[in-house]
Amino acid sequence: MSGQSYDELMAKIAELQQQAEAVRRAELEAVISDVRAKIKKYNLSASDVGLAGGAARRSGRPAAAAKVKIAPGKYRNPATGEIKEVGAAGRKPGWLAAMSADELAAARVS
Repeated sequence: MSGQSYDELMAKIAELQQQAEAVRRAELEAVISDVRAKIKKYNLSASDVGLAGGAARRSGRPAAAAKVKIAPGKYRNPATGEIKEVGAAGRKPGWLAAMSADELAAARVS
């Protein structure tokens, strides 16, 4: 192999990590300055680049607007025939949550 011991190699790794960190810190000012100049030039906001809190993070998720509201009541599971009483609050069974509005109307037990 290289003829170096484990301790010698670990010392070199630590030294190289320190050098890399020093170079990173030296380059960091130039990078930050460049980014600030581009933000100013293009009039960007934090949300434009995905750094804002709420809405920017959620933008990648599918919209929940198409979700069907399940009214409280009793519903029959079409697969098993089981009748499930559903309240206004709480988690709905998967088979019930996956139904479309038409299927919900058909499964509702009066």
